[in-house]
Amino acid sequence: MTTRAPEARPGLVVLIAFVVTLAGRFTLERVGLDVPVVNDVRVPLFLVLILSLVLEAHHVGSRPVEGGQALLGILALIGYQALSVLWVPPGAVTGPMLGDLLAITGLLVVYFNLAAWDRDRVTATTLKLFHVTAWIYFLAAASGRGHQANGRWAALGGGPNVFIRIMILGMITSLYLYLRSGEKVIWLAPIPAFLFGAIASGSRGGIVALAITVTVALLAIRPRIDFERIAKPLALVAVLGTILVITAGPSIAGYVQSRFVEATLGQGYASSRDVLFQMALGIFLQRPILGTGLNGFHTVTDLGFGERYVHNLPLSIAAEGGAVGLALLVAAWAGLWRAYVAVPPAERSLEARVAAYCGIFVGAAGLFSGDYYDARLMWILLLLAAVRPAPAPVLAR
Repeated sequence: MTTRAPEARPGLVVLIAFVVTLAGRFTLERVGLDVPVVNDVRVPLFLVLILSLVLEAHHVGSRPVEGGQALLGILALIGYQALSVLWVPPGAVTGPMLGDLLAITGLLVVYFNLAAWDRDRVTATTLKLFHVTAWIYFLAAASGRGHQANGRWAALGGGPNVFIRIMILGMITSLYLYLRSGEKVIWLAPIPAFLFGAIASGSRGGIVALAITVTVALLAIRPRIDFERIAKPLALVAVLGTILVITAGPSIAGYVQSRFVEATLGQGYASSRDVLFQMALGIFLQRPILGTGLNGFHTVTDLGFGERYVHNLPLSIAAEGGAVGLALLVAAWAGLWRAYVAVPPAERSLEARVAAYCGIFVGAAGLFSGDYYDARLMWILLLLAAVRPAPAPVLAR
């Protein structure tokens, strides 16, 4: 009698991929070091990631996959963006942007292969890692480390707009762990803390992105809402949230009043986003077919070091890629959607649904902050929601 060897599962490579993804553009210069080639930590991290993927995948071999067209749509958009360096204005600096696009491509290829291997396990591990990361960021910010001069919460070298994305992803993954654990309410306890951190970040765009995500989720699950089932969890979150506001609220009350009420509602302050959006739209109208090319917005507007990008993904692609770029963006989203809905709702895994909502949130946040590389989480999460291993063929007897 022979014993069947256990099937290989993705392990350490998922953790390495998460670290590479989360690291962003972290450089050694931030900690006072200057090491040629590896100053951009993505260089050594990507080498380790690719090597670990090759070593682990060697035990598995090639796997049939469903939803692969979703990756092709994203890569078509990225390829076009890279090609647009051919018509950038004189003096445009495109090297760093090309490096970002190459890094996104590498991450997408890695996660595509991981999803083809064992999508639900990879996604579950990634969601848990986001939850742990949210706690690390929250505790770091709550200790006072990383705050900006104006009091906005941030942590570990990232700005407030990065911080709120981690906080909201922490909230979503709390719900995921609650559902995955058989509805143990202890997993809902972090939600008020993460929401408090999100508000303390002062990121108005992040709050709007959360509202967009909640609206989409409610529209999707509205026919299946069981109010009796959710009453207890909602009561717990409300009680914990009230306690948190009473105990810690006064520490940020003045800041919330000035940031959200007086500046936003009273003065209509939009952190120059309205000006940037108008500039991007103007460039698009001047160059409606191909746009101004990669990083052309920064070159044409000449706004200096502080404002290098539009802070809105569709408008940025419209300005720098024109109608062709917008069409490819829509096609990429449509390809992800078609691959996602190809699985009937009753057969769709919890991991796929949660990854989709996480991707929607990051995408909505990209309407108010960030650049092309900041959108990597959106592409990765939506790819994990859409791509899946093909079912094993049924052998005829």
